[in-house]
Amino acid sequence: MIKPAVILLLVFTVLVSAVSVVQTQHVSRKVFMEIEQLKKDRDLLNEEWGRLQLEQSTWALDERVERTVKEELGMYVPENGSLVFLVP
Repeated sequence: MIKPAVILLLVFTVLVSAVSVVQTQHVSRKVFMEIEQLKKDRDLLNEEWGRLQLEQSTWALDERVERTVKEELGMYVPENGSLVFLVP
């Protein structure tokens, strides 16, 4: 016959094991949800990066740079007669 102390120990072990399984599943789901959120954040950042690259290429267009130089800085392309070449 099995002693009551052994049965009590086995029941306690099973309960501890069950609680550990539930806790492990909870942690696993929590980590999975965090990973999914980080993937969404990554995708949003990739979209923003693409938009920023497109914006940068737009700001760096030759026509825009030339227009800004003329309008804001008052610079102009010199005429051929006003060019001076220095020979070292």
